[in-house]
Amino acid sequence: MRRRASAADLATPGAAARLGRRRRRLYTTAALLGGVALASAATGYAVYRGSRPEPYRPGEKLAGITTRLDLALPDDAPDVRFSDVTSEAGLSEFRSFAGASTRQLPEDMGSGAAWGDFDGDGFDDLFVASNGGPLGAPEAERARSRLYRNRGDGTFVEHAGLPEIRILGMGAAWGDHDADGDLDLAVTGYDALLLLRNDGGTFVRDGSIGEHRGFWAGASWADFDHDSDLDLYVCGYVQYQEDSRGAERSTQQYGQAVPYTLNPASFRPERNLLLRNDGRAGFVDVAAELGVDNTQGRSLSAVWHDLDGNGWPDIYVANDVSDNALFLNRGGRFEDASHGAWVADHRGAMGLAVGDWNRDGDDDLFITHWIAQENALYDSMLADMAARGQADGLRFMDVADQRGLGQIALQFVGWGAEFVDLDSDGWLDLPVANGSTFETDEHAPGLRPQHSFLFWNRRGETFHDLSASVPQFDEPRVSRGLAASDYDADGDLDLAIVDRDAGVRLLRNDTPQQNRIALRLRARRGEAIEMTRIEAHLPSAILRRTVGGVSYLSQSSRTLHIGLGDAQRVERVAVTWPDGKTQSFENIEANALYEVLRDEPRLRSVVSWAGATAPLSRELLAEFWRAQRAGMHAMKVERDPARAIASFERALELDPGHADSLYYLANCLAATGDLEGALDRLAEMMRLDPLSHRAHKRWGTLRAMTARDTADLDAAVRALERTAAINPEETGAFLVLGEVDLLRGDERSAGERLARVVRTNPQAGEAFFVLGYLAWERGDRAAAVKRLEQSAGTRGKEWKPAGASAEGDVKGKMHAESTPFEEHYAAWDGSAEPARAFAGLRARLSASGGAAVARRAPGGGS
Repeated sequence: MRRRASAADLATPGAAARLGRRRRRLYTTAALLGGVALASAATGYAVYRGSRPEPYRPGEKLAGITTRLDLALPDDAPDVRFSDVTSEAGLSEFRSFAGASTRQLPEDMGSGAAWGDFDGDGFDDLFVASNGGPLGAPEAERARSRLYRNRGDGTFVEHAGLPEIRILGMGAAWGDHDADGDLDLAVTGYDALLLLRNDGGTFVRDGSIGEHRGFWAGASWADFDHDSDLDLYVCGYVQYQEDSRGAERSTQQYGQAVPYTLNPASFRPERNLLLRNDGRAGFVDVAAELGVDNTQGRSLSAVWHDLDGNGWPDIYVANDVSDNALFLNRGGRFEDASHGAWVADHRGAMGLAVGDWNRDGDDDLFITHWIAQENALYDSMLADMAARGQADGLRFMDVADQRGLGQIALQFVGWGAEFVDLDSDGWLDLPVANGSTFETDEHAPGLRPQHSFLFWNRRGETFHDLSASVPQFDEPRVSRGLAASDYDADGDLDLAIVDRDAGVRLLRNDTPQQNRIALRLRARRGEAIEMTRIEAHLPSAILRRTVGGVSYLSQSSRTLHIGLGDAQRVERVAVTWPDGKTQSFENIEANALYEVLRDEPRLRSVVSWAGATAPLSRELLAEFWRAQRAGMHAMKVERDPARAIASFERALELDPGHADSLYYLANCLAATGDLEGALDRLAEMMRLDPLSHRAHKRWGTLRAMTARDTADLDAAVRALERTAAINPEETGAFLVLGEVDLLRGDERSAGERLARVVRTNPQAGEAFFVLGYLAWERGDRAAAVKRLEQSAGTRGKEWKPAGASAEGDVKGKMHAESTPFEEHYAAWDGSAEPARAFAGLRARLSASGGAAVARRAPGGGS
């Protein structure tokens, strides 16, 4: 048994020495242990510092997360194609912002577009809201909002029946609020909320909406109380305080200095409005009374949708830097289910889309967010809970990360989005418009462009971004609004995107389509169609669509498109109207647009389309491009049209409708003398795409150049006039039409057309040349000489006469004529002497009997 040392023990010298050695050993051991502990702590801290997650900073690229990886796509990925047809459709004059930014919030939010058939002709028209211009700028200097009427031929014309709107505009939504059978228009903006009543195509401002001061964003129509008229929900953003010097103060957003006046958190939230339609008594704001005014949310978008399946439209609200809100409609009253449904998300929410992306029988929510916050895909658990016998409320789960939609968006600011089946495979795809709110340069304010997303839905399993292979999405822009419509009625959904830094883009969908149907609904006079639900029953699935698509500040078509994949028919179409009444139609053939009339027992077929086009496998797609590139090389480099023909024909065996292959094959056939073959290929292009400007122009030109009689010239004129209608701004068709007029002997019309060409295009040398010929034939030698000088002035210093070759140029020339008189213009040596310049052209017209050439001596008596 060990005993404690006593005072006597310690008093002896030996005892003291022994105890001192023991203490020294103890102290030494303690010191060693302490050192080990300190070293361990230091090592642990270093490890922690090296492994702890660093905060994400805007624009930072994180490998495997935010870096855009061009990974190999699945073998069944579609060949998605879009064409930017803005100019030829007549939409290029619209501008979304005029002037220089003063770095204030209302100037950066952008604006949207709304599709709606306001004149009832069956084609969607397009309203584009303009963001106007800088705060404080005179109203007359703001860019104006515009309404474009769809002519039905793929082109638009600005509608003169809209009053001039020069506001700091944001959103728009169509709806027949007065139940007179035509669509009226609500327009929102900074300190602006307008209702435009449609009186037979003339729009007048309707004061029944009342006066409401505020910063108004998204708007959406629905009959929330089932009284058979449309009510309007309007998002209020922030209570903005204008401050021309506010940009000098900055706040921090993700480590970056942002002007105080551009940060929504700098301002209190604005209330939302629920404008109940009381008919002749006008609209009454009942948002506060019904608990949907959302006073704590900075709201940008809201959608009406029956998310819980009880037959009443609910409201989901996307809020910026505040909790999102879900208000469930309980028979005209509302219950706040935001937290209970797990969707009270506190992020910077902008745009919304609703659809059954995974075909599980309930509708889901997609939400775009600000930078570094990912986007959200709220998958509804309603059908799954019902299948398990659970009825304890609506629940959503954010599955964006699991489905390829989350982390990919970290670097981006997302805005407009819409669920659309771009290839008609039966699964909803998801285009997303992106554009930063950060400035490019502190000293030269401008917003950073970003590329947009084009998410293809692979059978409800995951989404793949195809934007890298689609130039219209890959090009960086400062995009905001996005809306979908089959504007050209060819059976696929096209997109309008509003760019804050430019105007509106119309992207025509040229993707090969599988089988599909579209349904246009017609209710009885006085009834709304918003919230009408369609279910298409196939052997393998039930496909759902609902009237009332919204996006950021935008509205998609009210015509519902349903992709069917390889299904040739629909077993049953069930239509549930807003009042709960249903109609059912059996055994519907695919590939047609049908009109659904309320209480009518049959569908009415309006338009039929070609059947499904099976997508190429990746191996065949690669072979197609090898053949296409070989054809281009043979045509442009080798100057061997025969070899090019073989390559283009192989490409068309793999993809029979490819426009480029058809066009270049036609040109090569024409170069080898096979005129009829060339015309046939161009006619096929026109059949596949009635708005193909180049197909109509080339067909008309070839027909004119090889005309055998007046019937051929008449056919050429029809094709060329169609070309001019498709794109009135392009002068090439008018040049050829002027020359055809001369071939027909109509000098007056020829002169008018050619004068138009040179007014529009001062570099149109051939037009000046032919105008000179007309002056010479009139006896006006001075005017003819002036026109020749003008023509020569367009040729530039490097011009050489036709047939001349540069030193060492031993390759043969392959000249493809593009106008009837181009050979005479090309052969002209630049002489200003009319008799010499026009000898060949005069001989040509004299031989053809076209123009009157023998009324006076050659050269007009000179």
